Amino acid sequence: MEHKYASDCHSHSNCSPDGEHSPGAMAERARELGLYAYTLTDHCECNEYEGKYRERQAIAWAEMEKLSVPKGLVFLKGIELGQATQNPEGAREAVEKYPYDFVIGSLHNLRDKEDFYYMDCREKPREEIDGLLDTYWDELLEMIELGGFDSLGHLTYPLRYIQGEQGVIVDLERHYEKIDGVFKSLMEHKKALEVNSSSFFNGLGETMPGPGLLRRYYELGGRLLTFGSDSHRMEHLGRGIDRAMAEARAIGFTEFALYRQHEPVMLPLE
Repeated sequence: MEHKYASDCHSHSNCSPDGEHSPGAMAERARELGLYAYTLTDHCECNEYEGKYRERQAIAWAEMEKLSVPKGLVFLKGIELGQATQNPEGAREAVEKYPYDFVIGSLHNLRDKEDFYYMDCREKPREEIDGLLDTYWDELLEMIELGGFDSLGHLTYPLRYIQGEQGVIVDLERHYEKIDGVFKSLMEHKKALEVNSSSFFNGLGETMPGPGLLRRYYELGGRLLTFGSDSHRMEHLGRGIDRAMAEARAIGFTEFALYRQHEPVMLPLE
């Protein structure tokens, strides 16, 4: 890794349904890469909590507890909390059950809709796509108001699929007012914004959010950033982190947050 404090704070082991490798293998890979810190954040989808993820969460926590941390690596225990507003009681139980260091708040699907991962927007009218995105920003605001997380995950998640994989170009300028509202709410509630590097490697070709939106966040006064590769296998761990950090530095950010017991430890972007 090129950055002294390069840290990957978003990844999944085989404790997630879509993860491939064990927590131990992921941590060992983090050490091999020379990451300063590694936070494991397996999925917890609150809209499926009682029927599926409560048990998965218990297994993931037990695996992290018994992990033999490689020497020289800062290892932190996290979770990716999805759709908290769609099951607030389940979300509260999930984050209070175990003493996590870090919680990512994510929104993968709108209420009563399928995950954007499965949604084909190629034949949808532009007005319908813009309507879906408007609802997405609104639900993010609800999630920030609800709280219970430390950093907002992959802000432009829908674009990973709508634009990056399906080639449907979205005019984000139309959404700036609502996105600015999300940024302001994050700052008001002292929540961080994640810079997710996974989308460097699909058709989107930029972080989530991209440099343009990161600059808007910075100009509005936002300074709390976390970085994550969103890796689901060893080979992708740390991927794009150095580039994402360099881009943030070029915008004007001088430090980023690493969360320990839900408190941000600020480290230099160097």
